[in-house]
Amino acid sequence: MENTNDVGNLLKSFWIKLFVGLFLLVVLSLMGLCTFRTTFVDFVDNYELAYKYDRRDGTITRLDRTGYFLNPPVLVNVHSIDLRPMQVCISAIQRVLNCKLVQFNPEGLELFLEWHGRGNYNAGSMSTFNEILKAYAYEGSGKNYPFLTVIRELKPGEVDTPAETRR
Repeated sequence: MENTNDVGNLLKSFWIKLFVGLFLLVVLSLMGLCTFRTTFVDFVDNYELAYKYDRRDGTITRLDRTGYFLNPPVLVNVHSIDLRPMQVCISAIQRVLNCKLVQFNPEGLELFLEWHGRGNYNAGSMSTFNEILKAYAYEGSGKNYPFLTVIRELKPGEVDTPAETRR
């Protein structure tokens, strides 16, 4: 009778150890996968222009595709620039005075990076990238910049105002 209990306890102990071991294996695998994804893999969306900076030799290389990129974590940085058209406006006291629809031109990437440095330039209503493009779009000398395309000037009825200014 005691042999049956010992065998039953051994089997229970074996299955518990097996399940605990498998659980730990799954948890550690998921943690390793998350660590790998955050340190070695970069993602570039389909509306972004990507370039990478290699710290070993200081070169900047334009990436010709979008998607996932596998890179050494400290040695290579992947940056992106938003290519979607954006509205840049001059306003005063919640009143829009003038707006233009502009877009970053990939042909001027080298000059843009030379003037503004490398980094992620993403569009947004109050982003640095938006302010940079606004400065060049409204610069008064009439000079054309290879990294900026002014699509058109917007009429007052075409302006998309932020939600907090609508009443």
